[in-house]
Amino acid sequence: MNKNIRFLICLMVLFCVCITGCGPLVSYNESSHTPHTRYVDSYDGVRVAVPENPKRILSLSSAFDTILLGLVEPDRLVGINKLSTYEDYSLEAKRAKQVKPVMSSYPLEKIIALKPDLVIAPDYTSADVISGLRHMGIATVVVSSDSTVEGVIKNVKDVAYIVGEEEKGQFYDQKIHRELDEMKRLGASIPLEQRKTVLFVSSMDGYTGTGSLFDDMCKYMSIYNAPNKIGLPPRIPFGEERVLAMNPDFIFIPSYKGMDKGLADRYLANPAFQNLPAIKEHRVKPLPAAYLYTMNQHIGEAMLAIMHTVYPQLERSSHE
Repeated sequence: MNKNIRFLICLMVLFCVCITGCGPLVSYNESSHTPHTRYVDSYDGVRVAVPENPKRILSLSSAFDTILLGLVEPDRLVGINKLSTYEDYSLEAKRAKQVKPVMSSYPLEKIIALKPDLVIAPDYTSADVISGLRHMGIATVVVSSDSTVEGVIKNVKDVAYIVGEEEKGQFYDQKIHRELDEMKRLGASIPLEQRKTVLFVSSMDGYTGTGSLFDDMCKYMSIYNAPNKIGLPPRIPFGEERVLAMNPDFIFIPSYKGMDKGLADRYLANPAFQNLPAIKEHRVKPLPAAYLYTMNQHIGEAMLAIMHTVYPQLERSSHE
């Protein structure tokens, strides 16, 4: 009898081992991270499973850093772009300074070492980095770097959805559209012939000319973007003759730690430019880069600030 009992026990143990061994394989993310409970469509065409409540988020862009810091607490980020910690560059800089490490580049090995459970990458990120992260089982979502105001609003809502903060995304959507409505109201009081022409000078190619985000922002602010006004194609350098043809009323220089200190002098100290309205009227103005490079939830308030700089006679609403 004892032999029979021992035999039955052995059979039961073997049966349990077989059942366990035939179970589904568990991926890196499923075994060591928050279970995947939602799927999102990445900009590169891949459907990505992401954690419902990611705890170790990494953005590969200062623009997305700022969006994230408006959606989640800093302790949920495992790294931050150096630019995001500059007061004049990001309107979330104070919160950004709570995040470590501070990064200036994103090599694959460094990203993996941070053990993120979610990576949000701009569409210009190397395909090798994206595939490498996904190969390691790290949920990686590519988001468009859109160059329109409505595209920025969509990005804010998309990032909010990715991290499970849809209500906050909806809040920012409504907030920005209220600010756009305010700009439309203010712009209605400015006759077309009195609208000003603005040249935004940047050392970052593509951020200021025809087809840029700033170009689209100008349409809402009731100002003319100087390169577009004279019909320059996108990404054309602003040589001396072209600047003279633009004849801008204002020249804006982005101000932030680490900026090109010689940008303003290229215009102020150039004898050829001394008859430009912007020079004669002392309208070569430094503006916080956070207003000019504003691909985040603060785009509405940034545009209102620029609009009031160009048209100081406009009334300010009580919530500004």
